[in-house]
Amino acid sequence: MTDKHCVVLGGGGWMMGETPSALDEYILQLSGKENPKVCYVPTATGDSDRIIERFYDAKLSRQLSHFPLFKPHLNWREHLFEQDIIYVGGGNTRSMLAIWREWGVDDMLRRCYERGIILCGMSAGAICWFEHGITDSNPEAYSVIAGLGLLSGLAAAHFNQQDEKYRLFEQFSREHPDTRCIGLSDYAAVHFINGKPYRQIYSHPDASVTLKNSQPAVAQHT
Repeated sequence: MTDKHCVVLGGGGWMMGETPSALDEYILQLSGKENPKVCYVPTATGDSDRIIERFYDAKLSRQLSHFPLFKPHLNWREHLFEQDIIYVGGGNTRSMLAIWREWGVDDMLRRCYERGIILCGMSAGAICWFEHGITDSNPEAYSVIAGLGLLSGLAAAHFNQQDEKYRLFEQFSREHPDTRCIGLSDYAAVHFINGKPYRQIYSHPDASVTLKNSQPAVAQHT
């Protein structure tokens, strides 16, 4: 059976200007290749040219590409299946998921995952893989939305204990005692293998991972 890998970042890495980053380096090393094919999916920022340029400027590999949906390339569907790593960026989670579902990208990403292509991402690109995520996509209030369900439970990114997101996280964990809830601070990540938390990764000494209704990940990597 092909192992399925997913690395979720609460914040940090190239998208937040952290270059080089221990978080990005960890993901790249998972491929086992010196220059893996890395594809950035910028849907959550509306395919922002500025963030796409930042991705290329980070020079994670010599084989970089991006996957636009507002101006898709010819044979765009096949492109994802040719990658070693698919990186989903932060931005508006609700809008991103709606567009993915309209274009069938949600199903394409599931197929990539089953094939063993490494899935990862920060913020919106982290919580989207779970059954549920806490998002500020609606500027009026934080809310819990349905994700792709490749990973069980609920996730929150940019997590700290000082805002409404934390209170919603605590409330959800109490009301759903059988659901794993994970809060990822900036500069913290968790690597899942076959749907199970395998390792916590940090690129800053103050970063943290908060788990409710679940055993902690088995190892830490800094």
